[in-house]
Amino acid sequence: MKLKSIATLFIPIALFAPIGAQAFGPVSSTNISDISISGGSYTVYEQTTPPTPTALGLLTLAPSDIANVKSVLMNSPSIPGNVQLGTPLPTPTITTMTVNFNNGTVASLSNLLLSDWTDNSDALVHSYITAAGNSVGKTLTTSQLDAATTYFLTHEGVPGSGINVWQLASNPSIATIKLVNGQIIVGQDGLLNPGNYLTHLLGVTAPTNAQASEVVKVTYNGNSQYQYSFSATPTGYATADGSYNGRYQVPEPTTLLMLGLGFIGLAYWHRHNKRELALMA
Repeated sequence: MKLKSIATLFIPIALFAPIGAQAFGPVSSTNISDISISGGSYTVYEQTTPPTPTALGLLTLAPSDIANVKSVLMNSPSIPGNVQLGTPLPTPTITTMTVNFNNGTVASLSNLLLSDWTDNSDALVHSYITAAGNSVGKTLTTSQLDAATTYFLTHEGVPGSGINVWQLASNPSIATIKLVNGQIIVGQDGLLNPGNYLTHLLGVTAPTNAQASEVVKVTYNGNSQYQYSFSATPTGYATADGSYNGRYQVPEPTTLLMLGLGFIGLAYWHRHNKRELALMA
């Protein structure tokens, strides 16, 4: 989903997924050969106005068809933009993007349903919120984590919409997809400075430059990971309302370098749609 600067709550997030053993040697990247999308809905945004010395490039809504999906994701960065999987509807459905790479590898990316967050006694909610706290130097007590979990699962992110906070965090906007040394690397677009989202979620005042992305489910080699990030870099573009001006990548570039040098067994935590989450308590 595309977190906007208006009363929507969530945008692209960092990573809380263990990275398995990787090949030794230099970083090797495999390009995409084909993309297809099934189920649910998706939205395509493309940059139509190049950046200037005083303004970001303008990102606008593009026709949602597979040709535009491929144009954005298979020609990045020459055609900047992103593809938002799913929408934060009161009754969401799954949208699955299947990605084929030149070496025959196949991976799928999808948005999340409530069951993704609540399976195994709210495991993903707890991981996400705990990582969010860590990103601003806050260790939550059990009671604080319980309160934040309830807020995340039941509070309306957009008052009167019937859309809860978890739904706003469940529709990733995919900007880049790469296969690097056997690891799927996803770049998500979101807000560079999502403002008060973490403050509301954690119940503590977060730094004004605190960051957070949405979550994408990545399935590859029979295993699924929930990827998100709390660290963004400027995209150089944005929609008219300021959405998508931050890029969240999982794993992050420094981690990729380590993988290329042969580090193995790494496990780490990392931070909508993309507009400032104007969360109302």
